[in-house]
Amino acid sequence: MVLADIAAPYSSVESFIYDRVIAPAVLAMGERIAGELAGQIADDAQVLDVGCGGGHLALDIAARRARAQVTGLDLSAEQVARAAARAQARRLAVRFVQGSALDLPFHSGSFDVVTSVASIKHWPDQAQGLRECVRVLRAGGRLVVFEADRGCRLEDAQDFVGRWALPRPLRLPALAAFRTWVAGQAIDLDDARALVGGLSLEATEVRRVPGTPALMLAGSKPL
Repeated sequence: MVLADIAAPYSSVESFIYDRVIAPAVLAMGERIAGELAGQIADDAQVLDVGCGGGHLALDIAARRARAQVTGLDLSAEQVARAAARAQARRLAVRFVQGSALDLPFHSGSFDVVTSVASIKHWPDQAQGLRECVRVLRAGGRLVVFEADRGCRLEDAQDFVGRWALPRPLRLPALAAFRTWVAGQAIDLDDARALVGGLSLEATEVRRVPGTPALMLAGSKPL
């Protein structure tokens, strides 16, 4: 269970709770993220969202870029099923696949953009997962990863947790859980720089995302 080990697969109960309670806040935060991503995605791009959960971001990208071919991948079969149901309900042609970030089931050079949001802290080997993301990028393709920032400001964490679908009395303990269990086991700027430094990328960027408890690491695959 993720509650016992942040890198363990989600149980069915945990994936349900995340999808219904936390994912809407991630999606709200993702409005800023999706806006940043949209500027880096060509209309007809092949896009992969690694650790897509219930498909919220992948569907948002597909809605913003109607000609893009978007694929979402998640380790949880339950989340893949939820994502596929959402795609059908919204009539968006997004493909969702079950699989591991550490061994992506795609040919090398398959995608123009690979992204991942709030997922890499759950990967047993973050460096290996990111190497896989780079492997499936085409030459000139862009990797853009967002993750909780262990050094985030309290105000940003409070605003984020305030968007969780929870009764108000539960928000203070939820904030403590986010700061210690989620962000506390995520990465900080130094970790992100070290991860990017180990990848075959150019034009790299590591920074905090203003107004969110998240950071971004990004880079392009050399031509």
